[in-house]
Amino acid sequence: MAQPYRPFQPTLTPLGLKRHGLSLVTQPPSPALCGVVQAYLQIHASDATPYPVIPDGTHAIYLSRHGAFLVGAQSRAMDIEIQKPGDYFGIWFFPGTLRHFVDIDVSEIKNTSVNETDISWDDFACLSEKIYQYSAFEDRATVCDQWLMTQFNAHMPTKFEHAMDLIYQSDGNLRVSTLAKRVGWSARHLNRMLSLHTGFSTKEFSQIVRLQHACKQIWRQGNLSTNTSMELGCFDQSHLIKQWHKHLGMTPGALWRRLMSDFYNH
Repeated sequence: MAQPYRPFQPTLTPLGLKRHGLSLVTQPPSPALCGVVQAYLQIHASDATPYPVIPDGTHAIYLSRHGAFLVGAQSRAMDIEIQKPGDYFGIWFFPGTLRHFVDIDVSEIKNTSVNETDISWDDFACLSEKIYQYSAFEDRATVCDQWLMTQFNAHMPTKFEHAMDLIYQSDGNLRVSTLAKRVGWSARHLNRMLSLHTGFSTKEFSQIVRLQHACKQIWRQGNLSTNTSMELGCFDQSHLIKQWHKHLGMTPGALWRRLMSDFYNH
């Protein structure tokens, strides 16, 4: 399955990793899960540190030696507190793909996390114990890949996948009415399906895709320009900054200064 969307997390850039005292290794999934699982990843923390995450529409499983938890899609930036040095393993799912593996309404886990004991998912409760029997990252990734393959249901509504592709292709700038018409659903049903699979309404998810595109542009340019605002489908900078405040709790400039400063340089 082709996947045109690449979620962006500043913390996982070389600069972000350095600022937080982290190292990173990643591995793609097996071919059958490409376009569904973004990556298996493992960070090594040399000390306790916050791990900032910005909204990207994805879901993730985080595993440590102490257990596992499933993180729902976030509408606002948050810090995951890494309290001890060591290895932390993750499975990073693309937006809208979690239901390939577990039959839940993902809107119910939006902006929250679910402990391994609080979700009915075959063998999820013992996944952490299984992967930490191995010391090599590649072996841990293989265990997770094999587990996911036993849970995998390849079916997904074709119109939903088409809707997601159109949102990505437009960088989140299609009107809901236009998107619904192109997909062949009513706007209400489109909202219902986006909520079931991504946790967000069509408008909310489009805003997050637009925000992600803005983050990538600003990261490359180092600042927010009027041209960037226009390219992102915002009529002026104030409109874009309002969206940033909603999802990040700060302006683009403040986020950039935070990442570039020594605030997190441990």
